[in-house]
Amino acid sequence: MSSSSAYHPGPVEPTPQQRLLLMDDVQWESFIERCARQLEKEGQYAQVLKLGGANDKGRDICGYTVHPPASDTWDLYQAKYYSSTLSPSQIVGELAKFLSCVQDGSYTCPRRYYLCALRIGATLLDYLLNPESMRTWILAQWEEKKGEFGTFKRSLDPALKLFVQTFPFEIIGRRTPEELLEIHSRNQTQHWEHFGVLDARGSNPQMPEEPDPIEQRYVDALLLVYEEQCGNCVAVVPEIPRNLKRHFVAQRRLFYSAEGLNRFSRDKLSGAFDGLLTEVEIGIGGIVATPHDSGMIRLTETLAIANALQVVNNPLHARLQAGDLQGACHHLANQARLSWIDTDE
Repeated sequence: MSSSSAYHPGPVEPTPQQRLLLMDDVQWESFIERCARQLEKEGQYAQVLKLGGANDKGRDICGYTVHPPASDTWDLYQAKYYSSTLSPSQIVGELAKFLSCVQDGSYTCPRRYYLCALRIGATLLDYLLNPESMRTWILAQWEEKKGEFGTFKRSLDPALKLFVQTFPFEIIGRRTPEELLEIHSRNQTQHWEHFGVLDARGSNPQMPEEPDPIEQRYVDALLLVYEEQCGNCVAVVPEIPRNLKRHFVAQRRLFYSAEGLNRFSRDKLSGAFDGLLTEVEIGIGGIVATPHDSGMIRLTETLAIANALQVVNNPLHARLQAGDLQGACHHLANQARLSWIDTDE
């Protein structure tokens, strides 16, 4: 191949981790909320509320297991989006507000307090890993700042100080970006929408020896082709002429290849297979509508055109296997959206 015919395939698609870096603070908080709602779907929470905003009292997203939320029955997710590494000074005010709100009864003590940030610095990570060090640091900061934490202000009175001294700081931890992406990926549709990632396809369904009732329409369409081809009535599968039986098996294999894609789409991306069928229907429309000397010629030429179609705009394109696009033609026939034999209509 000459150098003049070579071309660059374009840049590599950004990974989910890289896409996280492109978010803003609003998108980051929405991402954390989707993760919490996925846990709600899995039964870990009875209710998820997004409270981030004015007067949220240090609560961005909350996952409740019971109502009303008793102590140790809910989780608090604090979304912190910074392009730089998160440092202790950037979170101290939020933690002080949180401790103050639990102490004064604004809300109960959560089971876990999850700090959700893209990057956490070594010093802050050490505090998260050592609850006693965090306690010492928080108390020292409260004294040093005299209770002035930007928009949050409260002096460290004796009752609050005693509360902080006995608070279970081990409940304060983090959800890493990797953990959050893993949770997010369990909802394949939303993971595709936001990160362009699909699971592996898996095996196609086993083709039964005899046609299943779900195959009836496209099988009937093939029987008409065989009837025209041999000049004899072919009303049922056992009547297929011997020289066409291998052809019939090959068409069924194509159908079940596409059926594997259909079932993958149904589980992962509802509606995507229907979109693929429409694209194939449009792509083969010209050849199907062209007059042919026989249904077998129309079928053969249509499958050849279908096999060469480019369907890069459909999210399933990266999961296509050999035979899928040809099998899609039989799915169209199974939905009575095409026929191989010319009719008077």
